Amino acid sequence: MNLTGKIIKGIGGFYYVDAAGVLYETRARGLFRKQGITPLVGDVCTIDVISETERTAYLVDIEERSSELIRPAVANVDQALVIFACAHPVPSTGLLDRFLINMELQQMKTIIVLSKVDLLMNEAGESLEELQTLCETYRKAGYQVIELSNVTGDGLDDIREAIDGKLTVLSGPSGVGKSSLINSLIPGFNAETGDISKKLRKGKNTTRHTEIIPVPDMADTFVIDTPGYSSIELMVEDESDVKLYMREFEGLNETCRFTGCSHIAEPGCSVKEKVEEGAISQLRYESYIDMFNEVKARRKW
Repeated sequence: MNLTGKIIKGIGGFYYVDAAGVLYETRARGLFRKQGITPLVGDVCTIDVISETERTAYLVDIEERSSELIRPAVANVDQALVIFACAHPVPSTGLLDRFLINMELQQMKTIIVLSKVDLLMNEAGESLEELQTLCETYRKAGYQVIELSNVTGDGLDDIREAIDGKLTVLSGPSGVGKSSLINSLIPGFNAETGDISKKLRKGKNTTRHTEIIPVPDMADTFVIDTPGYSSIELMVEDESDVKLYMREFEGLNETCRFTGCSHIAEPGCSVKEKVEEGAISQLRYESYIDMFNEVKARRKW
């Protein structure tokens, strides 16, 4: 018997498929390996039921994907919420910028969530300059930024509004509060939360697999929990393409004195002029240079 469903979780070669509210444990047919297709969480698929009693089946077909991300490896998502802590662990804007570049390359709408904002508030509940600068940097670049505290609940309504009616993948480094956010959105879910390594000042990863989770009391609203990370490899293959995925460079790449300007050493560069004027963040510009050099060095190998 064939059924249509959606892959909601993948662990150790098994794919768990929700078909009309019934969860089946499935394995993929060898056909997928021959075709070079890897089933992904979020895939709409056809399963061939082996046992209704044991809820086991073979995964026999995958429908065409509306979207596909490589990292995190998910399919058919509407948007990404990238979560970075304002403090504890110290935020790496370079890591955030790498994630944003990869999302731009994959044409995925991305919303930035700055978590643990309560750690950067004064006694009057006002944002410290450090937090204000961080928010301004990315809002100026054209991104929606949500300030979140899982302690006070500030920002939760904004997140609910952003994810309403969508399949949203949650991504970010370990220890930034993804599991705490899920517990706030879904009372009783009890996602395991991790501590921060005192030695490394980095988060300890508690999510070990990717899973779709329905958000109660919100129609057609789902989030995908994914494992945290401590590094990201840029998907851009040529250093000259990095500038194409910097939102604040839009409209400037063609106005420089020299065609193909890298926006680093050339005179008459429109981007550098905007940086000097303060229209483009110095922090983002320095991150761009780092990414340009990283891709250039990698390509030489």
